[in-house]
Amino acid sequence: MSADIVAATHDYETWLGTHIPLVDKDIELKHRELASSSMRFLRGTYYWWLLRFSEQLPELLDRPVVPSVGDLHVENFGTWRDHSDARRWGVNDLDELAWGSPVIDLVRLITSASLIDGLSLSVKALSRLVLDVWSSATTSSATLVKTQPHLRALLPTPPSAKRYYEGLGSGEEDEDVPAQVATAAVHSVHAEGWKPAWRRRSAGTGSLGHRRAVAVGVDARKVWHAREAKQLGPASVTWLPSATHLPVLDEMLYGRVQGALLGPDPCRRVAGWQIRRLAPDVVRIELAGLRKRDVERVLTSMAEAVVAVHGADRDALEAARKHGITSAELREAVETMRADTIAGFTAWRAAR
Repeated sequence: MSADIVAATHDYETWLGTHIPLVDKDIELKHRELASSSMRFLRGTYYWWLLRFSEQLPELLDRPVVPSVGDLHVENFGTWRDHSDARRWGVNDLDELAWGSPVIDLVRLITSASLIDGLSLSVKALSRLVLDVWSSATTSSATLVKTQPHLRALLPTPPSAKRYYEGLGSGEEDEDVPAQVATAAVHSVHAEGWKPAWRRRSAGTGSLGHRRAVAVGVDARKVWHAREAKQLGPASVTWLPSATHLPVLDEMLYGRVQGALLGPDPCRRVAGWQIRRLAPDVVRIELAGLRKRDVERVLTSMAEAVVAVHGADRDALEAARKHGITSAELREAVETMRADTIAGFTAWRAAR
């Protein structure tokens, strides 16, 4: 694999395009977004992160494995409704889920936080906070928002339902959603008379270029609903199979972790597509601009949410904790990957 970010990205996208059709205009949008900030660059280049991590910190991959998020960062947390309509908050993107070293998640979470402009915590403080929580938290499912005053206070006020859903429905018509996927999406809405219109959708950063569509409309009672269908590609780890101790895929792991978290309803994969609910109250908390105390509270909740994923196999989490990592080792790893991320971002922007 090339150590040049431009060449590696071309190689990765060419490889991905052999597995799923890519949306060219969204790929170009992704390229522009990668040049906009180091944080956006980190979000959109998990394939590069895995390559560079395996080259620079291989000893941290050789650890007891847990259900690992992989493509983790501070913007990979948000709210959803579970099967009982309770509002929960936690890790909301598990596209790269695999059995891997927990250190990948810890280093990537802290690195992403350190790239937020104006954040009032040092890498040392971030590393100590996240590691302390990860080493001791007993979270077994995603957080109930109603039990956490700081989350309730910091979550943004949702837009009006009418404005939100009409915005989703304003895109270009999409007639290419596979019938099996469209049927599953419609059946996931338990309401009479829901006959949605399908629209093309562009969203995300790392998954920009994947085909997305949203089904949106009102049911027989004039209640709005929306379902997004996103075509999944192969996990990024399969792009670089030559490195040792990389995360290992397990097709049963996604359902197991979602069940443990009490994840979004619906949360299903059909014929290589992922279906999820879109709604005004599906939101995230931005760390930029928060007071130091609020940053610490949100990061504590983020670390607890990571524990909920890793702890989907409690024995695996316990084994990983026994092996351990010191705060100094974690800080050094973060500083290594932070510097590497900034170097990659600088090279990418210069090439644009």
